[in-house]
Amino acid sequence: MKDAHRFKSFDYPQKAAYMMNVIGHLETVTGTDSAKEIMKHCGQKCCGKTSQNHTQELMGESQSIDEFLKKLNASGLGGGRLLLQDSHTITGGYDRCYCGQVKQTSEPFPSLTYCHCSTGWYSQLFESTLSRSVTVEILQSITCGADSCEFIIHI
Repeated sequence: MKDAHRFKSFDYPQKAAYMMNVIGHLETVTGTDSAKEIMKHCGQKCCGKTSQNHTQELMGESQSIDEFLKKLNASGLGGGRLLLQDSHTITGGYDRCYCGQVKQTSEPFPSLTYCHCSTGWYSQLFESTLSRSVTVEILQSITCGADSCEFIIHI
């Protein structure tokens, strides 16, 4: 954690490189599964009450999950391209990285671990709105070199 005291003075590419090293260290110390779980919890905290309240309002105005997702997409919340695949599956993703800590990485992250914060964000958003547990899978990530971030949300 060398130079942690300087983190706030780093430019965005330096922050991304620093976070890549932090995630590598976290995976080494805790194991990959625990590191992913830690990042998921960070994402759950990042999905604040304002977003949760807004999605609950949109759900209350909707007659179906499909209509709810269309309203979410229109608002831009959740990446703007959430689609109901079947009664239990939503796909979604981002065409750009929204995380100020890593979005300007100069080299791809070696694993998807950091981006498990997005699985936590999506799970918090949908669990608070639907009042049931959801499971979120990450398929690919911009920070790992993909053109977009892609997720499957099991409701």
